Amino acid sequence: MASIDNYKNDSKADARIEEKRRRNAERRAARTGANAGKTGAGTKKQAPKKSVKKTKLILFGVIALVVLVLIIRLIVFIGSTSMHHLNDEGLKHAERFSNSLKVHGIDVSSYQDEINWKKAKSSEADFAFIRAGYRSAKTGELNEDKTFEKNMKAADKAGVMKGVYFYSQALNAKEAEEEAEYLLELVKPYNIELPLVIDFEIYEGGRLDKAIQTGDMAYASAYHDIVLAFCDKVEKAGYESCVYANYSMLTNYMDSNMIGDEATVWAAQYGGHCDVEGNYMYWQCAEDAEISGIKGPVDHDIWYIEPGRVYPTQARGSKSQTSVGDLKVEFNKKSYKLKNHRAVPKVTVTSKDGKKLKNGKHYEISFIKNTTKGTGYAVIRGIGKYKDWTTVPFTIE
Repeated sequence: MASIDNYKNDSKADARIEEKRRRNAERRAARTGANAGKTGAGTKKQAPKKSVKKTKLILFGVIALVVLVLIIRLIVFIGSTSMHHLNDEGLKHAERFSNSLKVHGIDVSSYQDEINWKKAKSSEADFAFIRAGYRSAKTGELNEDKTFEKNMKAADKAGVMKGVYFYSQALNAKEAEEEAEYLLELVKPYNIELPLVIDFEIYEGGRLDKAIQTGDMAYASAYHDIVLAFCDKVEKAGYESCVYANYSMLTNYMDSNMIGDEATVWAAQYGGHCDVEGNYMYWQCAEDAEISGIKGPVDHDIWYIEPGRVYPTQARGSKSQTSVGDLKVEFNKKSYKLKNHRAVPKVTVTSKDGKKLKNGKHYEISFIKNTTKGTGYAVIRGIGKYKDWTTVPFTIE
């Protein structure tokens, strides 16, 4: 049994322990209160933390949007740089044209609303086929292209050789002649250096397509009659003529060899090559060309010319006797410098008997491949008492 002294000592020890526990409890309580105060203050200060987080999210979103825009622009840039340009890159020309000039050009309509023709010429567009009008695929009505007049005037001023085409939906020879007559009225005010073209193609769901589907045009002769009736009409009026059709039309609906023997052909086929068997002088090789002066894609065409060859006149409206191949063509200088991005030589043309002929009366002259240094060409076309056309080279410094 413990003594009283020991009990007292134990009591004191217990008291000290209890006091120590009380003080520790008070300290813990004080710390808990302090932490609670801090937590409360921290809770009030959580708003700035959320604001910072929100700011970071917004900043991240802005950065993501900027990156997305840059990616889109890069895709557009890559797409634009991969567009077809007016050169021979990626094109395989038929063997028959191995000795020919490959003259680059375009064809346009109201789909190219605004054209800077000077810039187009500087981008190697030496010639253009300009749409004058069209027959509605639905109603059959004849219409003028709303940009025809301004395109003709501006192209002429820029030194671009001009041909004109009419989008046909003719169902027979009579309608083709009607289209030709309509076109002849439209072109009266203008000088046309290249052919008048019947653009004969199938518009899905249009009047020509329906006639084919119902069996009304089951034979190639039906198509031949249409395009050749158009050509005959414009040739009798004194113009060169041409038939435009794509590979499918020239292969599955027409006989390209027969058409090529009867008329100048402008064939359309993309993919870098043209497999049309019959003779053709023009090739529409792409529909996505990109050139200065035109926003968006434009059709790219090739005109094949053998330098020095004399090409016969198709037009039958004149009494021409003498061929330009019998004329003497001289350049007044040995070479010419580029001026305003073009070299325009001074030319003297004389007959066999030494008579000096006049431009605009006896012949008409145009210039191709004359926007860069090297060899340019003058295209001499007989008019009035003279016929045929040919090309003559000149030097550009």
